[in-house]
Amino acid sequence: MWTRHSAREPKSKPSIGQKAHLDRYRVALALIAPFWFGGIALYLILPTWIMFLSIPLPDSFRLIMVGVAALSIPFDLWALRTLGKNWVHALDQSGFLRRKEAKLVTNGPYRYVRNPIYLWSFVIIIALSLVGANWLLVVPSLLMVTMLYAQVGREERMLMDKFGDEYREYMKRTPQFIPKFRHETRHS
Repeated sequence: MWTRHSAREPKSKPSIGQKAHLDRYRVALALIAPFWFGGIALYLILPTWIMFLSIPLPDSFRLIMVGVAALSIPFDLWALRTLGKNWVHALDQSGFLRRKEAKLVTNGPYRYVRNPIYLWSFVIIIALSLVGANWLLVVPSLLMVTMLYAQVGREERMLMDKFGDEYREYMKRTPQFIPKFRHETRHS
């Protein structure tokens, strides 16, 4: 939240295309959010009401998912901190495109993947829904991840508009989500 707040620019009026996209995004969020938050509330307050939607996952797997979610948080925070004032919400493109001081960030976790914030957010959302082992948590979480994934393409197009060939070159050498850890050797 701090990163988002500190990166904020004065609000600008969205274009007609951006407004239509914002409206679709808000409708999708309005449809998913009650199930997601409602599922969490029911799971915490009245778990017996939703027992019939339980997924038979072993406790050991659920415990591993707690660890996966917990270990993902520092990576997500690292990505947010590395991005700093260059962070922009994909739904607020017009302000970012006019921002003169914005620069393409390719260090830190952005050295390994182009979208580390999305990657680790996906991992956290899915892992926590699997901890609950209930369809009322898993289905809305998968819908939310799908909705966020749809934003990635829009955000990358925005970055291409802003940084042009510099971003296209970055795209060629850096994977979207799954890092390449193998060492490439050069042949003489």
